[in-house]
Amino acid sequence: MVAVEQRLEYKREVLAGDVITIRSIVHEVRNKSIHFAHEMTLDETNELAAWTSLSGVCIDTSTRKARLLPNDIRDRAEKMILPRGASQTCDGA
Repeated sequence: MVAVEQRLEYKREVLAGDVITIRSIVHEVRNKSIHFAHEMTLDETNELAAWTSLSGVCIDTSTRKARLLPNDIRDRAEKMILPRGASQTCDGA
């Protein structure tokens, strides 16, 4: 996999000793790519501290060209899809 697009926003400061939770969400799975996101929240206040959205493409390391996602990875990723606008969006809102 190679990252072809990344967006990252820092919202709140996180200090040493802060307890955090990181949630990951798959938004979309295509034949050769996956779009997913991570969000970091401060457990004490439930404030969003940071979020990132990424798109990755599966490549053949020999040819350096995009290739189909392996079936096992595609199947597992599709089971993790949470559409945009669902309760946990990881969209920086």
